[in-house]
Parts: sequence; structure tokens; C-alpha cells
Amino acid sequence: MLSTRSLTIGVAIASAVIATVAWATPASLFVTTPLVRSTAAVRIEFKTHPHTMNDVQIQSVVGQPGGVSGWHSHPGYGIVAVRAGTATVYDADDPTCTPHPVNAGEVFTEEPGHAHFVRNEGSVPYEAFATFILPVGVPSRTDEASSGNCPF
Repeated sequence: MLSTRSLTIGVAIASAVIATVAWATPASLFVTTPLVRSTAAVRIEFKTHPHTMNDVQIQSVVGQPGGVSGWHSHPGYGIVAVRAGTATVYDADDPTCTPHPVNAGEVFTEEPGHAHFVRNEGSVPYEAFATFILPVGVPSRTDEASSGNCPF
């Protein structure tokens, strides 16, 4: 048998839940469509200057089989969610030119100023969505010279 105290606590919790649901507001003429959701294999952490404005740019990336990005860097942080295919990333500061494949459903990050190269070494198009946190008005990409550590 329930005690008066247990019943009172139960009624209080139920009332709080009902009140919370009643305060929720439904969407109206507003639709959200997830474009891609990927899991990062590493912790994503970044800081921008606290008193500086930033631009946020989201872009679609498609690389056909055999396609290459060319050596480049970004002036701000990038988070790339791979939607389809595989992106193979090469880092300019890796003397062994080790490929880092990133498959559909995975994420890779790009540090500001870090030169890299992405190639589609698969047989299907590579598709991704890249989000960049950039200094205001600055282009999202900087072309870089070949690092000389990779044969391409």
C-alpha cells in the first residue's frame, strides 16, 4: 500500500511532467531535414578569439572516383561529415604519406593552417558536408604547394 508521502511525491512528479509537456510549443510551417549525421572518432574541440566575429560556412563536397582536392589548407576549423563513399586524406606534415581513409558515416576534422590533400580512391563518388568556422570575409580555402612527401 502506498504511503501518503509516496503518493504526494508521485503526484508532484506527474504534475511537473504534464506541465513541461504543456509548455512545449509545436513547430508550425517549419521543417528540419537532416542532411548527414556522422560519428567523429576523435573529440572535437576548438576555440575562436572571444572578441572576434566569425563566419560559418557549410558546403557540399563531391569527389568523383579518381578525383583530387589538391594540396590546400583552411584559415579556420573544419568538420567534414562523409555522407557517401570514402575520402582518403593525406597530411603535408606526414613524411610517410600515410593514407587516412574516412568512410561514409564518419567525420574528419581540419585544423586551421594545416595543409592536406583529399583523394577519392574508391569506385563511387565521395559526398560530404563540410562546416567551417572562419575569420569574417576570408575565403574558406588556401591553395598550398605540394609538400614533396607524397608522389602526387
